[in-house]
Amino acid sequence: MRIKFLMTSLFSIGCLVAMAQSGWVKDKGVFFIKADVSRYASTDYRNLAGNKVNTSKFNQQAFSIYGEYGLAKRFTGIINLPVLKHQGYATTNNVIGVGDVRLELKYAIQKGKYPISVSVAPEIPTGTQGLKGVAKDNSGAFINLPTGDGEFNVWTTAAISHSFYPKPFYATIYNAFNYRTSYKDQDFQNQYAAGAEFGYKLEDKVWLTAKYSATTGVGTAPFFADFIRGNGVSFSTLVLSSTYELDKHWGLTGQYSKIHSGIVKAKNVYAANMFSIGLTYDKKR
Repeated sequence: MRIKFLMTSLFSIGCLVAMAQSGWVKDKGVFFIKADVSRYASTDYRNLAGNKVNTSKFNQQAFSIYGEYGLAKRFTGIINLPVLKHQGYATTNNVIGVGDVRLELKYAIQKGKYPISVSVAPEIPTGTQGLKGVAKDNSGAFINLPTGDGEFNVWTTAAISHSFYPKPFYATIYNAFNYRTSYKDQDFQNQYAAGAEFGYKLEDKVWLTAKYSATTGVGTAPFFADFIRGNGVSFSTLVLSSTYELDKHWGLTGQYSKIHSGIVKAKNVYAANMFSIGLTYDKKR
């Protein structure tokens, strides 16, 4: 008998928070790397109708590596790799596994004062399947807790940015579409996302950024959704982050993300806060 409580769709959320949505590309040979750890915990689940349901507390900790590399004058290669995910409910044991890796190729349509880029990012189902959270009070009851959604999907993103130099300020707007396929006998609803990001450099050492985005399903919504795999998801996200430059290459970063009902109503997702801290390395010209 399986445990009768709900699961979350952190795979879609984590992907959107991490995506590099800007009009700029890296110069050839230039690269950026970030390693971070994040934590997410909540009891506030929003069902497919957007109604709040209190569940046993779900928690997830993750260690991820993100990198960008200038392949050519107009091309940048990007990788986002959730190296390890550690997750479970308060009423179950925790499980550990690798997440789904995303590979992205970004092309600069236009450079200059208003750079425009498009990118294609396939997400490969490398996540560990078959993981189960076993109930602490009943070893015969469990819930599936894979660390990836099990399906192949592709994000396509278009973005335009502008730097207000010599003022230390920039802005970006973007649109993205996620083409999803299926896992076993379950088909997934496609997704559309849009958002804006603003950044300001403080005292020549600290970058402060704010991002707001909305994600919603496209096409026929599922009558029943597998919660763990992020089907039928919609939500709004506020992301606030800062990076402190230790020297010309190294930096420390911290990020706060709030998943909630805003521009679009949160559905089939936990409405909660996510925190992360990390270390960055920026190889400039």
